[in-house]
Amino acid sequence: MKKDLVFAPILFVIGIFLCLLQVTGLVAHIVISVLGVAALVAYTVLTKKEWKIPALEIAMRACYGIAIITGIVIMNVSGLAAVAIIHKIFAILFIAALIVILVSKYAAEKKA
Repeated sequence: MKKDLVFAPILFVIGIFLCLLQVTGLVAHIVISVLGVAALVAYTVLTKKEWKIPALEIAMRACYGIAIITGIVIMNVSGLAAVAIIHKIFAILFIAALIVILVSKYAAEKKA
């Protein structure tokens, strides 16, 4: 749980900064997303044995991956509104899954 208390807030802040594209600009958006990948990989490696809901943990990481891939597509191909919508939906799903995972782990820790 201690690792979750370190990485989950970091990933949440990264997610919030990624939502502020209008403020940060595209270059910062790309840098922050790469930092998010690094943090997510470290979080995965360090907490894999502590997963309480493995399907949700995998889905959270898949959502981030899909958001990254659609972001790359958006940068290289203009005029695809559907891809932009998918990008935003999966970014929001990533944050939502992160919150659900953290709350469920915190609740399980409180019960124990």
